[in-house]
Amino acid sequence: MSIYITIFTPTYNRAYILPRLYESLEKQSVKYFEWLVVDDGSTDNTERLVSKWEREGTVTINYIKTSNGGKQRAINRGVREAKGELFFIVDSDDFLTPDAIAIVQKDWGRIKNEKTTLSGLCYKRVVYETEKFMGIDFPEPPIAASLLDMVYKYKIKGDKAEIFKTEMMRDYPFPEILGEKFVPEAYIWNRITTNKPMYFINKGIYFCEYLQDGLTANFCRNLRQNPMGFKLYYNDVLCYEIIPLKNKFKAVVRIIQCIFFLTMKRLYGKDT
Repeated sequence: MSIYITIFTPTYNRAYILPRLYESLEKQSVKYFEWLVVDDGSTDNTERLVSKWEREGTVTINYIKTSNGGKQRAINRGVREAKGELFFIVDSDDFLTPDAIAIVQKDWGRIKNEKTTLSGLCYKRVVYETEKFMGIDFPEPPIAASLLDMVYKYKIKGDKAEIFKTEMMRDYPFPEILGEKFVPEAYIWNRITTNKPMYFINKGIYFCEYLQDGLTANFCRNLRQNPMGFKLYYNDVLCYEIIPLKNKFKAVVRIIQCIFFLTMKRLYGKDT
């Protein structure tokens, strides 16, 4: 039987770019998936656009509109609503290859005897502008490892296309911090995959493009606005033996920055 997958997209005012992702889902060679969209308080025409796609009926869509609470609250809501065995976060400015779902279902079915020991699957991202893999190749044949192993043991950096078992996502919800809207995803991904490794497969199924209004492009602003969330992450970095001392030193510097921004927020009630 096919593996039911939840494609999850958190979105905020991305009506101008969402059609590209929707078109990639329409083109999937296997349609046994749901597209779960959590609209994080958009003020553009996202709701009208997704309603139109729901009426078309070519993709199974579950659209949820919430007040603006940030990506991590959107992910937590999506995990609670997900119907799939696997939970695949595809950001609103990214899209999939036409065979992405078929590849995931085939690979997950192939390792059925190992499922209880794994947290999910991980694939390569493909840079939209160059159509090349992001970072160097994963080891061959595919191995089970943590994301920290990939970075510090195998020296494979850059974003990856992680697909988690939904039950694992439910076991590791994102912290929801009053007055903040962001916690680095690596905070949760490191915890999940250190407990149960992922299977790393050297295939590119996910096209990515980093836009000027994206989280990656606005790191400094996010750090100022979400110091508690970043402090949680950088404190956690200090706990992993595999992370080198030089990286832990950088984490300490970031923690000091977070403490400074937290102090400014408490003193003046706003971001510096």
